[in-house]
Amino acid sequence: MKICNKKKYVVGLSGGPDSIFLLDNLIKKVKKEKIIACHVNYNFRKDSNVDQKICEDYCKKNNIDLRTKVVDVSYDNLKQNFEAWARELRYDFFVEVLKENQFDKILIAHNMNDDIETYIMQVEKKILPKYYGLKKQTTYKNCIVYRPILEFKKSEILEYLRRNNIHYAVDSTNLDIKYTRNKIRSTIDENAFEEILIKKNVENKKINQYTNKINKLITEKITKKTLLNNTGEFNERFLFSYLENKGFGELIYSRKKNFLKEILKQLKSEKSYVKIAIGNLLIIKDRENLYFENIKNMRIIDKNIFDLDEEEKRFFKLNDLKGFEKDTFITNNWEKYRSQLIYKNKKLSDFYKKNKISYFDRFSTPIIYNKTSKNILNNLL
Repeated sequence: MKICNKKKYVVGLSGGPDSIFLLDNLIKKVKKEKIIACHVNYNFRKDSNVDQKICEDYCKKNNIDLRTKVVDVSYDNLKQNFEAWARELRYDFFVEVLKENQFDKILIAHNMNDDIETYIMQVEKKILPKYYGLKKQTTYKNCIVYRPILEFKKSEILEYLRRNNIHYAVDSTNLDIKYTRNKIRSTIDENAFEEILIKKNVENKKINQYTNKINKLITEKITKKTLLNNTGEFNERFLFSYLENKGFGELIYSRKKNFLKEILKQLKSEKSYVKIAIGNLLIIKDRENLYFENIKNMRIIDKNIFDLDEEEKRFFKLNDLKGFEKDTFITNNWEKYRSQLIYKNKKLSDFYKKNKISYFDRFSTPIIYNKTSKNILNNLL
């Protein structure tokens, strides 16, 4: 277990074999005053207090500072997934202790089995993670989270604890195969880990190559050609990163896994105009050009020209309203009026088509028209 003995650590201590193994090896390398163990008792299982007692006994015996958070909530009223909720609560507690004591890192006792299980779950769900499996080091709310025992198999951890006669807690819910991770855990063989790790490393190498390529393209303007020149998986990762970079990350995270595939299918189609609105995101395919905008910035105005406020006048670059009649209206809602308004004795749609006017630019082009005659009064070229 590689660890820097000059750093100060907050250790997540559940009382289970992995966290006890981690802490027992940590105290052999780091002075105890540089360690704070943190335990969360969720009171979710009937034997939760047993876990807490194991943590207390171990830390008392080894003279380790233990901080415990006891949770008192009604789980019948919990609306979100328990595991996600518990993880956030747990990590927030770790961060709080780390910052209060000005420590350096949070240590989490994920092992090789956890890494393999995570990878298999990701593959089976057919998702596109930023990394397959578990990273050695990540961040949570700007705090470093380090996993120093990822190279240890579960069997090695249990053998160490048995050999050293170290007591640990057993979480009975780990045997319930209604949970996907537990189901996978019950079927995988540690003898296959080497082969699985090779596959995982190959996938992560491919992700790294994609990421390097995406980082070079992400600041450039996306066109249909950009998407056609690359593979399906790359395009999905590229579109995800691009939208995340544009501030639409939260919108994507909550969507189903086919969400990006469906958008890409429409953007790569032969249609010259595609408009996709999802929440605040507006995607426009304008022939070969692609635009990704916040819908709030794409103002649609349709009113009598004399009712425009000062901001709307600036939007249309109108300084003088002299010469206009009372029934003169102004709009940029070209989609609504393209078959209703007349420009130079032709339907607006025919004029746009003949002159190949940019679909995107139409949203910023004012259309001034007589409401009675439906004739457009201003020059659109």
